[in-house]
Amino acid sequence: MTILVLALSLSFQCMLNSLEVASRVEIKRDWSHVTTSSASKKHLRKLLTHAWGEEGPDSRVFALSWLESRLRPVRTGDRGKACGVFQIHARYSYPLFRRKRGFNGWEEKAEESKPLIQRECRKLLNLKYSVDTMRRLLSMMDKRDLHACHHNSGFYGKCNTWYKERASFWISFFSISKWMCEKGE
Repeated sequence: MTILVLALSLSFQCMLNSLEVASRVEIKRDWSHVTTSSASKKHLRKLLTHAWGEEGPDSRVFALSWLESRLRPVRTGDRGKACGVFQIHARYSYPLFRRKRGFNGWEEKAEESKPLIQRECRKLLNLKYSVDTMRRLLSMMDKRDLHACHHNSGFYGKCNTWYKERASFWISFFSISKWMCEKGE
């Protein structure tokens, strides 16, 4: 048991280091990069803790977090419509996951919907809640055999090429990091 705990802690620390390195990098359109300061280790540790599942962390969670916020805590974006580290739109996540009837009878513009959307946005600022919502979205994408880039374009939209390229790059980066951390490299 002690060896298992030691191995998991080393793997966790290794993945934390990978997240820290990734949070320093900003990729430009010509694939050149700029290195900046990293995200806070406390925030990265919380993100890793909440993203760690039975099979370790899902690389897509980190890739999408990097794309939307460079793994940093973010309040709102997209003129106040997108919330949290994954920039999830509360007007979609609330009816999709929190209403019993889903989108049936949902009126986004209705007066009674506004406080529900605002409350969902506040909840999405919580990292644990946001990671759980992202896992649900990824699960739905898996059922439809969609690439993670559909987080940005929606299930029925076409992925932006630049977004998809960077998503694929970061998914690969975090998958390789996960593999190396598991092997003790």
